[in-house]
Amino acid sequence: MALFTDGDVSTPNDLVGYEADIQEVGSAAGIDLAVKLELAHEEVGAQLDASSRRPGNVYQSGSGGWQTTSGEAALARYDVSQIVVTPPLKLWVTFQALTLFFRDAHTRRANDKYLAKWREYGEMAKWARELLLQTGIGLAANPIPRPRVPEIDSVGSTLGPLSMFVRMTWLDAEGRESAGSAEKAVKTLSAKALRVTPKAPPAGVTNWNVYVGQSRGEALKQNADPLPLGSAWVMTETGIEPGAQIGDGQPADMYLTAPRYLQRG
Repeated sequence: MALFTDGDVSTPNDLVGYEADIQEVGSAAGIDLAVKLELAHEEVGAQLDASSRRPGNVYQSGSGGWQTTSGEAALARYDVSQIVVTPPLKLWVTFQALTLFFRDAHTRRANDKYLAKWREYGEMAKWARELLLQTGIGLAANPIPRPRVPEIDSVGSTLGPLSMFVRMTWLDAEGRESAGSAEKAVKTLSAKALRVTPKAPPAGVTNWNVYVGQSRGEALKQNADPLPLGSAWVMTETGIEPGAQIGDGQPADMYLTAPRYLQRG
């Protein structure tokens, strides 16, 4: 799963899933869906940041179970950079964006239909927030941020021209893998092979993987072994390999609940 700080927790398509005509409404009212998603991410992040300074009970994934203490000062705290995007958190950001959208639509259009939707999605955002806190905020013990789009060029080869989509991930020493970088559309000319070089790695990263697909949304692993930092990957003369599909990112190592401390509003 991706980290909350990786961004893009929800997308315009997620909003369309709840409101099929939201893009048309936004266009008519002059409301940018991407801006509302950014604002929702910021608002949810501010509340999560406030709750991170308060103690809570932790559930360790695997056989660890709940870790509690009788003294509040000894209970766990976390950093926002550790937060993993779980389904309840994604719902919260989605419903918060819809709340902001229809609040703006009502203000601009003075339409009672939009007022009802504003209130409806406001209640759904509160529900998703409480669901997150009941099930626990997913946390990564050693968070690995999503990589930036790598440097891409080409070298001499016997390959013909290709159109591809390229992504990459970071790996730590224990083999945990980050969420994938944003997709990059690439075309190579005849007698050229794709070369991918990662940008500066974050602390705690030891290796990287490269993923290439022929269509948008397809990302197949191209390297058999983890690639060392500071190295580039060059496509072999056989072209795109039928590797494993890219994953969603690192799972949560623990879940923290602190419902009585989250800021309300």
